[in-house]
Amino acid sequence: MGNKEHIFLTGFMGAGKTTVGQLLSRQLNIPVIDTDSYIEESFDKSIKAIFQEDGENIFRDYETNALQSLCGQTQKIITTGGGIVLRPENRQLMKEYGIVIFLYCDIEETTRRLATDQSRPLFKADFAANKKRFEARLPFYREADFTIETTKKPLDEIVNEIITCLE
Repeated sequence: MGNKEHIFLTGFMGAGKTTVGQLLSRQLNIPVIDTDSYIEESFDKSIKAIFQEDGENIFRDYETNALQSLCGQTQKIITTGGGIVLRPENRQLMKEYGIVIFLYCDIEETTRRLATDQSRPLFKADFAANKKRFEARLPFYREADFTIETTKKPLDEIVNEIITCLE
């Protein structure tokens, strides 16, 4: 059984996981690590390149391995890729080793935020496709210990809400 010391931030692409994780890290003085960055460094390859060259299934394997490795480390704030919740074993690992916080941002807002981002292999300018992906993942995101609304909310307010949940 895990020691429940990690803080996992989950949510759809563009929900603010990376930014909020960095601010939370400064506030709580706990190191933050992003699973996507961890994978990119491990394989010396961008997420986009991994998707193109190896495919989504291989990327999802890398994601599970990264999560297992990070769970075994000292306390961290772990910001996750938007699709990490797709695998039951990932959701189980996060629940076992920490507190899971779902950053909820409505799909219209995430689409607006990501409009110029070329680094996300699953983001399409097609709103209907994004909405469908978001809605398919929503039940998994909702398994989190806490849900924080991030749509049009100031970052400091989001961070303070998370800190309140952790107390």
